[in-house]
Amino acid sequence: MDDIGHCQVIMATHSPMLMAYPDAKLLRLTKHGLEPTTLKQTDHYKAMREFFEDPKGFVEAVLAE
Repeated sequence: MDDIGHCQVIMATHSPMLMAYPDAKLLRLTKHGLEPTTLKQTDHYKAMREFFEDPKGFVEAVLAE
């Protein structure tokens, strides 16, 4: 087998560690199908950023919903 050393893995995750993997290609599932995205464009990244900027306010807002 001459193609040893190349592989493709498709997974669904909310793990920022896996999403930040070097050269990872991130895709977002939308009503139009799969679309390329970046780590900073993901909903998970945005939610985590909001949490770290104001943990108490974030939790209060979530509990109020």
